[in-house]
Amino acid sequence: MATNKPSEESIVKIRQRFLEEIDKNPTHYHQVDVKRVKEEEWEVRRFLLEYNGDENAAFEAMVKCYRWKKEFGVHERTDDMFPKELWELADCARAKDGSYVQMEAFRTQRTYKELNELPKQFIAHMLERIDRMAGESGFIMLIDASGAGPSNVNMDLIKFKMTIVENYPSSLKKILVVDLPWILNPIMTIIINFLNPKLKAMLTYQKSKELLTLMEPGELPTSLGGTREKPNIPDNLIPLAHMADKLGLTDKFVDTFYGHLKMKRPA
Repeated sequence: MATNKPSEESIVKIRQRFLEEIDKNPTHYHQVDVKRVKEEEWEVRRFLLEYNGDENAAFEAMVKCYRWKKEFGVHERTDDMFPKELWELADCARAKDGSYVQMEAFRTQRTYKELNELPKQFIAHMLERIDRMAGESGFIMLIDASGAGPSNVNMDLIKFKMTIVENYPSSLKKILVVDLPWILNPIMTIIINFLNPKLKAMLTYQKSKELLTLMEPGELPTSLGGTREKPNIPDNLIPLAHMADKLGLTDKFVDTFYGHLKMKRPA
């Protein structure tokens, strides 16, 4: 990421150029993003920062980003459209410096073909959410790898996440991989190989006991050596068992899902 501050002239030029693009192709962009580009300087400046002031590269990245958001339906989904159990796998906290930390634990993850596109939709929803919460300060991605094995690593979802995070330029600050077991070393090598150079430079390995230098005990879950017992997730979420019909899931799958999570199926 560039450290040079883009000039006001560049921001105005790119914004105007993008608004002209919207006028030519209005159906390719969502009104949420159009409004943000018009009203929020950050939604333009972040692209110039990411591409070192290169106005053409910044403009092309804006087009790619905002077209993808419209095509993928990023703004069409709300928190309560995703099962509570997915939210519990994607915790959020704050670092001592105020930065947001998006956390996930590999050991709780499995590949479920029955969920179709829901996991990818949730990943996009979470990235959009944490990006808006963090703003210009950016966020940290923390991956708790303790207790995980090869069956917990969904390469397709990881590639998806690391690809679409490029649509949130100048937002992700660090990638922390915590307590990586030796059995995942070969898989981690594969993951690193498909990261772009900027993401590779952000990635570091840490032990959970070192996280207390980054976060207060009350912000860290007990699984990472902290004191927090409940995840920071939205209120009034619906369990997957109560969304089964809407999601087209069978009773057999729902029972299997809760069995993998070692949770009792909600009545």
